[in-house]
Amino acid sequence: MPLVDSLELLQRYLGTARPSAIAVLQDSWRQIIGSRLADRCELRSLHHGRLVIASDDPGVAEQLRWMSVDLCAAANAVIGSRDVIEVEVRVGSGGS
Repeated sequence: MPLVDSLELLQRYLGTARPSAIAVLQDSWRQIIGSRLADRCELRSLHHGRLVIASDDPGVAEQLRWMSVDLCAAANAVIGSRDVIEVEVRVGSGGS
């Protein structure tokens, strides 16, 4: 089995997103979330379909939770797949 196939199997087993998906999400973060919110939060991970976002501001975190369905759709549109199933927003150790 080629190394690439082995790595893809391991990745699926661990539930991690394709590295290219994370890179595309990070590069398109302002487009997905908007400039105002992008300055107040950060993308942390994509694992088992869960997009984790962190913010230091509880108000921003609540707004992101209300937007979760739209964020899933926007993220999936940008990466061209259905890798994002849900959004988890954490308060603390986030954006600037």
